[in-house]
Amino acid sequence: MDLLEAFVSDCRQALGSPDPGAAVEATMRPLMAAPDRLDAIIESRRAKPGAAVVVHRSDDLTVMALEVPAGFVSPPHNHTVWAVVGIYRGAEDNVFYDRTADGIAETGRAVLPSGGCLALGPSAVHAIANSGDGPMRALHVYGGDLFATSRSEWDLETGEERPFGSSR
Repeated sequence: MDLLEAFVSDCRQALGSPDPGAAVEATMRPLMAAPDRLDAIIESRRAKPGAAVVVHRSDDLTVMALEVPAGFVSPPHNHTVWAVVGIYRGAEDNVFYDRTADGIAETGRAVLPSGGCLALGPSAVHAIANSGDGPMRALHVYGGDLFATSRSEWDLETGEERPFGSSR
């Protein structure tokens, strides 16, 4: 069993805890301290440079590795399930939002550095960016099938909520 398979097994076990997101975050922290080992395993699974690697997908859990290019900025979006993000190369700039009658309003910012982890609840709305010079690499865990989940993104100028991915 490799490092990622063991991690998925630990995540599956965490699903039975009272706070699965917190349990997954605790499991993820030591993994972020081994970026070279993690990189080697993920790169051996990557179909093409920069492509996402879906490590595990089921109705109750999605685990994937993402590479985010320098200069990338996402629209504000939600996941509708709890999520845990761990950064093992680079840093992720986050902007957090609350829903309002007119759309969303910014509530805070945080930079998630290399080695850092962040747990998000199912109602979280955030935008991410990579303001670094090189790619940012991260491991993401979601408490459901992210690809089968109806999600939203927001237009910052109009506040309009729309289906996730519609601006791409």
